[in-house]
Amino acid sequence: MRLLLLSSAFSALLLGPVLAQSNPSKDEAASATTRSTTNPSAATLSVGNPGFAAPGTKEQASGMPAPHQANVPDRVFVIQAALGNRAKLELARLAEQKAQSEGVREFARRMIQDHSQADNTLGGLAEADGISIPNHVDAQHSQVYDGLSRLTGAAFDIEYLRTQVQDHQRTIQLMQYVIGSGEDTQIQNFATSALPTMFVHLGMARDLIDRISVENPQIAGAPPRNVSGMPTPQTPRAVSN
Repeated sequence: MRLLLLSSAFSALLLGPVLAQSNPSKDEAASATTRSTTNPSAATLSVGNPGFAAPGTKEQASGMPAPHQANVPDRVFVIQAALGNRAKLELARLAEQKAQSEGVREFARRMIQDHSQADNTLGGLAEADGISIPNHVDAQHSQVYDGLSRLTGAAFDIEYLRTQVQDHQRTIQLMQYVIGSGEDTQIQNFATSALPTMFVHLGMARDLIDRISVENPQIAGAPPRNVSGMPTPQTPRAVSN
C-alpha cells in the first residue's frame, strides 16, 4: 500500500517546536517546508537537493547528502518519536502496576519490551546525526500521567488504552511523514521497519478497549475524562469469543 504524506497543516504542527534545532535557519526551513508540503513537485532550496537539505550540506555525490546529514523532517521525527516513546514507556510501567485487567497488564509489558528497543535505536540515530533530544517527558504527557495515576480499576484500564490509541495514531502519522519526506536512510529504514509494529499496538489497544467496555458498560459510556479527552463510542464493537 502506498504511504500517504501528511497534510501541510499536520507537517506545520510537527515542525514548529523543533525548527530552531535544524540546520537551516527558521525562515529557510519554514519556507522550504511550506513549498514541500503544499506542492511536492516544487523545487526545494535548489535543484537536485532532495529533502531540502540546508545550503552547504556535505554531499557524497551531486544532490545526495553524505550519511548522517539529517534534514528538517528527519530531525522532527527523531525528536518527536523519542519524546513519544519515552511517554509510552512511563505510562506502560504505570499500567503494569495499576491495571485491573490482566490483558491490559500484558499489553503494558509488550509496550515496555517493544518501546525499550525503539528507545535504544532512536538514541543511536540521534547521536549519529547530532540531534539533541530533551531528557524529560513533555508537559502534555506529564499531565496524562498525573491524571491516570488518580484512576483505579476499569476506569484506569479504559482511559489508559484510550491514550495509547491516540499516541499510536500520532506515531504512525509521524513515521509515514518521515518515510515520505526524510533524507537520512537509516532514520527512514527505522520508521519503515517499526511501522507494522505500531499498527499491531494500535489494534491491540482498540481490541482491549472494546472488550473491557463490554464488561464495564457504565464506565465505558460515561463522558470522556480529562486525561485523554477522547470521545467514547456509543456502542462498542462486537467482540468475538
